[in-house]
Amino acid sequence: MPFNGIELEDLKHSKQLRAHALRVMAFVQKAVARLNEPDKLQTLVKDLGRKHVGYGAKRRYVDLIGPQFIQAIKPSLEAQWSEDMHEAWSRLFQHLAYVMKGSMLEEERRVKAAAKAR
Repeated sequence: MPFNGIELEDLKHSKQLRAHALRVMAFVQKAVARLNEPDKLQTLVKDLGRKHVGYGAKRRYVDLIGPQFIQAIKPSLEAQWSEDMHEAWSRLFQHLAYVMKGSMLEEERRVKAAAKAR
């Protein structure tokens, strides 16, 4: 992970972390826009999973994204925030994580098989 071993204070000022956070927000926006188009959403999430294997991301970290995202947006939505809203965001991220981890596993197996075939 590109942020592993970096002190918290340095992370607060990291341009790389800020850029990553903006990419996550853009992805979530795309995912929400495709909620009524499940095939397109599935393709989007699977592609993201495959790309993350190439980045060296670990599947075990994918489940952390949803709770962190919710923690980040909740203060901005405090007046509108409800248990139903929390549940909706949680379920969205659970679904995204499930699909993403599945595609990561497939990609890891594909990469391993390709390396073995060499």
